[in-house]
Amino acid sequence: MDRELVAFFASRNAPAQAAALARKWAYEIAQTDKVVISGFHSPIEREVFSVLEAHSRPVIVALGRSLYRKIPSHFQAAFEQQRLLFISFREQRRPSLSNSQLRNWAVAEMASQVVFAPFAPSSQLSALCFSLSLGATKIIVLE
Repeated sequence: MDRELVAFFASRNAPAQAAALARKWAYEIAQTDKVVISGFHSPIEREVFSVLEAHSRPVIVALGRSLYRKIPSHFQAAFEQQRLLFISFREQRRPSLSNSQLRNWAVAEMASQVVFAPFAPSSQLSALCFSLSLGATKIIVLE
């Protein structure tokens, strides 16, 4: 892939302002040639996917489980138009916390930039964000 990869993460239990900030960011990133990689699993991540899909942007869906046997309907159009790539880091059928954490770390390693929607200090994303901030990867927490 010859485009810059930007990872996006949002907690399932995000603060109230997170959705609006993520939506604004999604509209902005949709105007670039960057490719967003995410699990697109949490409600906010799914909303970001919807914005990117509406703008016909390519995305990479990183699964915390094995690949789908049947593509979910909300991914179908982008997949058929070859704007969506699925990647998986595990062979297990069911997602789990450990699989999701593994997926998040792998996605962050692949990206040149990592963007977080606001999250609570107790969120699983807090440890990921802190650890990444100690390295060379560019980290952005939307505010």
